[in-house]
Amino acid sequence: MASATDIANLALDILKEAPINSIDEDRPTARLIKRNFDVERDALLEYADWNFAMKRSALPADAEAPAFGWDHAYTLPADCLRLMPLTADGTTEGIPVDHEIEGGRILTNQTGPLLIRYVYRCDKYGTYPATFTLALAARLARKMAHWMTGKNSYVQVAQQLYRETMEEAWQSDAVQGTWPRAADNEWVNAR
Repeated sequence: MASATDIANLALDILKEAPINSIDEDRPTARLIKRNFDVERDALLEYADWNFAMKRSALPADAEAPAFGWDHAYTLPADCLRLMPLTADGTTEGIPVDHEIEGGRILTNQTGPLLIRYVYRCDKYGTYPATFTLALAARLARKMAHWMTGKNSYVQVAQQLYRETMEEAWQSDAVQGTWPRAADNEWVNAR
């Protein structure tokens, strides 16, 4: 089962640096990793619609309605990094729902419960697909490369590896699950 330290050590391997025992160590390398790990993880999770980092929720309306412009407000879950397009039934094929996001709340005229899908702050590293783990390690290596090695060549190597691992992660993630059905229309029905 992967851990934050395992992922950090993969990043250090890319930079040809010695591994650490824990990101909680009181060493400059571990402190640098710990300072950047959560932000880099969240940025990578937020970047795409990763299937393993999706959640669904039925939000109750907040007691306090918006001051103006919208009828209802719904507080986003604390672990929400990015809201997926909002639809009346919560599905990807549903009817879009007009809304705004302000101050951690969804403002809309849609009555509750509000069905949402979102990318969440997934810190269960053992659930990450291997391709995502490698992309996160490369992203960390890219962030730390110059500080740790003092060489731009390592930054370039880490950047190229990050691009490659991201492409692999996207491709792997894209083929997970069922493709959305094309909406029925006259042309399809006539066939």
